[in-house]
Amino acid sequence: MLMPMNYKSLDRRIKRHIIAGDNAIFMAIQPGLEEAGEMELKRMGLPAVREPEPGSLTTTAGLEELWRLVLTGRSFSRIYLRLKEFKAQGFRELKSRLESIPWELYLRERCEYSVKVSTARSRLHVHEKIIKSLNHSLAEHFRALEAQPPVFTEEATGEAETQRIIIRAVEDRFTVSLDAGGGALNERGYRQHINEAPLKENTASALLILAGIHGTGRLIDPMCGSGTFSLEAMGISAGGITAPEKSYPFEYWPSFRPNRYDWLVRTIREQQNNPLQVTATDIDPKSLDAARKNLEHFAEQSGIRIENMSIHREDFFKNGAPEGSVGEETLVILNPPYGRRLPVQDQMDFFRKTGTVIKETYKGCRWGIIAPGLECEKALGLHWDRKFLFKNGGFPVSFITGRS
Repeated sequence: MLMPMNYKSLDRRIKRHIIAGDNAIFMAIQPGLEEAGEMELKRMGLPAVREPEPGSLTTTAGLEELWRLVLTGRSFSRIYLRLKEFKAQGFRELKSRLESIPWELYLRERCEYSVKVSTARSRLHVHEKIIKSLNHSLAEHFRALEAQPPVFTEEATGEAETQRIIIRAVEDRFTVSLDAGGGALNERGYRQHINEAPLKENTASALLILAGIHGTGRLIDPMCGSGTFSLEAMGISAGGITAPEKSYPFEYWPSFRPNRYDWLVRTIREQQNNPLQVTATDIDPKSLDAARKNLEHFAEQSGIRIENMSIHREDFFKNGAPEGSVGEETLVILNPPYGRRLPVQDQMDFFRKTGTVIKETYKGCRWGIIAPGLECEKALGLHWDRKFLFKNGGFPVSFITGRS
């Protein structure tokens, strides 16, 4: 039986179990690119466990490590704090399991919350009944503590103060989580202008990590589009905060400590490095204009110095490599046009020419190229070291890396 809420006791429990304890963290990442997330976790000194479902990683971390992960993790699409895992085969059992979660450690009284449910091969699969069970359990739990229960809202507002509870059921196994990152983490805030078929920011970062961006002194982005690869490379190499102007749901948890959070943000900013040298080029004036505007937003928000980045018009097939750019510490990254952006009959010729330029113009450089299928990979004529299969905008592609 629960006792009435004692706020001093509650604070001690939060310190012991949430702030100082090891919390279970779930991270979603583009399926096929899980290794990039594992590499990020390793660099942060955190363990990485790959779950059976593609695009799923877990780790354990203290509260401040969770904050840092949300603030600086670049390859992840979503980050959740896992509250409990259990098996339930009936709604009475589900209600009991949900009510047993120590909700007062995670949700403030009277806070607004929304719910996202997903089920697969589960006896309990009616989402409305699962949400109703959660609402009833939350209300009963807080009333037993003589505290004001959180308030359910059917529409997710997108505001950080509205807590989002995620319930997932697979074969009667339930996981209950809180969204720590506030939805899609690819939304950094700097990309105000995009061109056709843009690459998501977190996907671009994952590919850069897999291509070896941390061992790079210079990046060449010769089909830069709106500049996503280039700007993500600047952020990775500088060690900056991914979305400096964003607020997060964890700032409204009972465990949040503003002074510690402000100290962490200051520390990350003080430790920012000068970014690597970046050369971004394209033949499309509209894309270059978008890239320049995005660079301005990036600089304003991040405080990262942008003198090391140049953007100019150049034909990859005619102009050759930028002066002084070729070398072992140079990474050439390419997201060539394909699909609707390039007719099928022209793709093979385009990729053959691309491979020839890489071999002849960028000798000794490392490279990473997105290719839409095996035939395009073969047309490149390059010997690759690593290959990663994923979907870009729903289109199956591969990302191959190597050295010319």
